[in-house]
Amino acid sequence: MLNPLIYITVSTFIKRKNHMNTHYKFTKSASFLKGKFLLMLLFLAGVANAQLSGSYTIDAASSTSGTNFNSWSDFASAVTSSGVSAAVTVTVKSDVTTSTQSVFGAISGSSSTNTITIDGGSKVLSYGGSYEAISFKGADYVTIKNATIRNTTTGAYAAILRLTSGSDYNKIDNCVMEFSALVNATSATYYVAFSNYNTSPTSATSVSNGKGNTISNCTMRTTAANSAGPYYAITCMGNTSSYSTVGDDNNFTSNTIQNYYYGAIWNYYTNGNQFTSNDISRSNATSSSAVSSSLYGIYSYYTYGTNRSTVYRSNNMHDLPYLNASSSSTTNYIAYWYGMYAYYNYGTTTYPFVVDKNTQKNVMVYYYAYMYYMYYDYVVNMTGNTIDNLRCYASGYGVYPVYINYGSDYNITGNTMMNCKFGEAGTGYCYGWYMYYIYNTYRSNNLFEDNVIKDNWSGYYFYGVQVWYYSSWKINRNQILRNTTASNQGYFYGFYMYYYYNMEFTSNLIADNIGYYGNYNIYTYNPNSGYNLDVRQNTLHYNIPSNGYSYHFAYGYLMQDYYSNLNFVGNVGDYTSPYYVYGAYLYNTTAANIKECDRNTFYINVPNQYWCLGTTGYSDYGSWRGDSKCGPNNRYDNPAWVKTSTGDFRSNCFEMSNNVPTVTNVTKDAWSV
Repeated sequence: MLNPLIYITVSTFIKRKNHMNTHYKFTKSASFLKGKFLLMLLFLAGVANAQLSGSYTIDAASSTSGTNFNSWSDFASAVTSSGVSAAVTVTVKSDVTTSTQSVFGAISGSSSTNTITIDGGSKVLSYGGSYEAISFKGADYVTIKNATIRNTTTGAYAAILRLTSGSDYNKIDNCVMEFSALVNATSATYYVAFSNYNTSPTSATSVSNGKGNTISNCTMRTTAANSAGPYYAITCMGNTSSYSTVGDDNNFTSNTIQNYYYGAIWNYYTNGNQFTSNDISRSNATSSSAVSSSLYGIYSYYTYGTNRSTVYRSNNMHDLPYLNASSSSTTNYIAYWYGMYAYYNYGTTTYPFVVDKNTQKNVMVYYYAYMYYMYYDYVVNMTGNTIDNLRCYASGYGVYPVYINYGSDYNITGNTMMNCKFGEAGTGYCYGWYMYYIYNTYRSNNLFEDNVIKDNWSGYYFYGVQVWYYSSWKINRNQILRNTTASNQGYFYGFYMYYYYNMEFTSNLIADNIGYYGNYNIYTYNPNSGYNLDVRQNTLHYNIPSNGYSYHFAYGYLMQDYYSNLNFVGNVGDYTSPYYVYGAYLYNTTAANIKECDRNTFYINVPNQYWCLGTTGYSDYGSWRGDSKCGPNNRYDNPAWVKTSTGDFRSNCFEMSNNVPTVTNVTKDAWSV
C-alpha cells in the first residue's frame, strides 16, 4: 500500500543526513556512506511509488495519511500517479467541500479484476470550481456509486462529470448529480459529457472519449428555485474517424433527468451506444424556469452498430416544459418540440437501429412538434412506442408526430398515438405517420403492423398514415379509431398511399372517425406497373350523425392502382352518412389485373353512392356486385358488431364471420385472433 507519510520521512532523512555529513571528517568512509545513502534513496523512492491495493477511506475530518485521503482529489491524484496492483475499494466517510477537481488519469495496472470502486455512502462531494467536478482522463475500470456529486457554481462552465481521452469500462451507479445554484443555462453546462472539450460538450473530434462505460440509476437534478437546468443532460461524443467501424458500446440506463434547458440526450458519431429506461422531464422546473423555445429530448446523429445495435428503448419523456403546463402559454414555453431527432443512423439486418418502447406524454407545445423526426436512417426497428397527450396550440400549423423522410428498411410495429390535439386555437393539420421515400435495400418489405391511432383531434386536416414513393410495404392489423376534426370544419384521412410498389394491406380497422366535411378512409394512387396489391379482411366503419354536415362526402375503399394486380377479398364496409359515399372504388385500366374481388360484405345507409370496378362505374352496390369481375360471394349484411363504443368490432353476423377462408398471409385480425 502507498503510505502518504513516506514523503515526509524521505525529506526528514535527507535533512538529517546532510547535517551529519558536516560533522564527520572520515575520508575513507565518505564513499561508503554516500553509496549507502543512494541505495536508501532508491529504496524509499520505490516505496513512495508503490501501487495501491486493498481498502481506503475518504474522510475530510482526517488528513491524508496511511489509508485515508482527506479529499476525492487527493485519492484521484494518488491512484493516477501510483496505479494499482490489485482491486481497490474506497469508502467515503464524510461530506467533502472543495474547489479542486477530482481528476482520474490513466491508472496503471487497472483491469477487469484490478478495479477501483468508490462507494460514496450517500455522502456529498460539493464542488465549487469551474468545469466538471469529476474528470476521467484516460481512467479505466473505475466505479463510483452511492454518492451525491454537487456543483455549487453559478458560472458559465458548470458540470458534474466528464469522460475523455479513452476512459473505458467505468461505471457511475446510483449517484445524485445536482446543481444547487445554477439558475441560467449556457451551452457548457451539463450533468454528464463524453467530450474532449470541457467548454463544448457537443463537439466531436478524432479522440475516443470512452467505450464500455455505464451510467446507471442516477438522478440528475437542480435544487435552486426556478432553475433552468443545465443546457444538456447527457452528451456522448464519439470518434469522428472511427465511429463507423469501432464500437463504443456505452450504456445509459435507468437514469432520472429532472431538469435541463435544451437537450436531454445528445449522441454524436458513436457506435453501439444504448440508452434504456431513462426518465426525462423537467420536474424540478416551474412556470418561472427558463427553457429553450426549441426543446429536444433525444438527438441521435451519425451512429452505427458494429458489435451491437444503437438502441433507444423504454425511455419516458413527459410533463414538458414543466408539470401541468398549458399549450397556450407563451411564457417559458416550448415553441417547437423534437422528441427524437434521428439523423443518419445506420443499422444492419443483424444490428438494426432500434427505437423501442419509448413514451412521450403530456408535452405542451405552442406551434408544432415532431415526436420522431427520422431523417436518412437505415435498417430501423421502430416498435412499441407511445405518443400520448401531445398538445399543439397555435392555429394554422402542420404537425408531424412521426416524420420519416428518406432512408430504408423500416419495421414499424406496435406503436400507439392517442389523446393528442393539433391546432387547439382553431385550424390545425396533423400528419400522423408521414413516411416519404423509404426504400427497400436489405429487407424485401417495410412493415407497418399492429399500430394504433386513436382518440386524437385536429382543427382541420387529420391524416393517420401516409406512405409516399417507391417501396414495398406490408400494412397489417392496424387500428385507426375515433379520430375527429373540429365540429365546424375539417377532413379525415385514414391511409393515404401514393406511388408504392408491392402492397399487402390486410386486417386493418378504420372505425368511428369523423372529418366534418369528409372522410377519406383508404385513399391510394399508384400508376406504377407490374406490382401486386393484396387487400384482405379490412374493416371500415363510420357513422356521421344526422345533425352533422349535410353534404358530408366520404371515400370508403378508394384504390386507384392503374396497372397493378389486385386482390380485394373479405373486406367489410359499414357506412352511415347523410349525403355521399364511394363504397368501393377499385380503378384499374386492365380488367385482367383484377385477380379476385370476392367475399366482401357491405352495409350502407347513405343516399348517394358511387362504385367502380376496373374502369366501369356504378351508382349502387347491387350493380357493382353484379359486375362479371366480382366473385359470387360478396354480401350485404348487418355486421352486428359486439360493441363499437369500445372499439370491439367482432361481428355477431354468422354469415359474415364465416364468409372468408383463411389464407396463408392473413392468419390474424386487428385483435390478433
